[in-house]
Amino acid sequence: MSEPSNAADPLLYPGPMRMLLTSNGIANDLIRDTLVDLLGKPLSESRVVVVIDAILGFPGDSSMLVTHLEGLRALGWAEFDVASLFAGPQALVESRLRSADVILGYGGSNLWAAHTWHATGLAPVLAELLEEKVYVGWSAGSMIFARRLDRWPADFNDQDELEMFGLEDAAPAVALFDWFFAGHLGADWMPAHAEQNLSQGARRSGQDVWFVDDDTALLIRDPAAEPTVISSGHWRRYGPDGSLIASA
Repeated sequence: MSEPSNAADPLLYPGPMRMLLTSNGIANDLIRDTLVDLLGKPLSESRVVVVIDAILGFPGDSSMLVTHLEGLRALGWAEFDVASLFAGPQALVESRLRSADVILGYGGSNLWAAHTWHATGLAPVLAELLEEKVYVGWSAGSMIFARRLDRWPADFNDQDELEMFGLEDAAPAVALFDWFFAGHLGADWMPAHAEQNLSQGARRSGQDVWFVDDDTALLIRDPAAEPTVISSGHWRRYGPDGSLIASA
């Protein structure tokens, strides 16, 4: 496959940042305390915007989305905004992103989530805001920064969402990491072969893969440096040859 079209764009290589990549949002006190440290102020003085485009394309019952949003709101933010990147003119959506202290990318389809930032023209805005705001990824919202996201569908046997959303290929929202993120390690709904599939995907893509459970987050301050593991649970790291190189 060819390099993503945004790979050479300097706007998409931010500098120092404050980023938490999670499997299941702000799922425990350890992750919440880390977020507060990144903000430098309590959540009660902080504004969050939850970007939900990743889930909106899936038909059926949205009860889990509502439950998750209620749980997030209950954390006691100064302002709790829920937004779609397609919800109005680009300038209007951009103003909502800029007014927040925390941009939270919700879960769903990682491929569609990454696509929406480009389709709305907001990918350069996100790249800029990653240096100013705290970004929290929730599942798919954590997966949109892999530099070689174009390899994900084929190398990780995940072609269905390309077809579902009518996408010809995949590209990162912002090209940051030479590794992939995957969440929900140990979840009862995950297939039994999930670890094997991710190990094989690491080998096919030649990229590291971090596979974390819902009580784990990766803390990113420098996209070129190793992430810091924030965890009261379990995680795996597969090397580019598919071997398990670290775990807890």
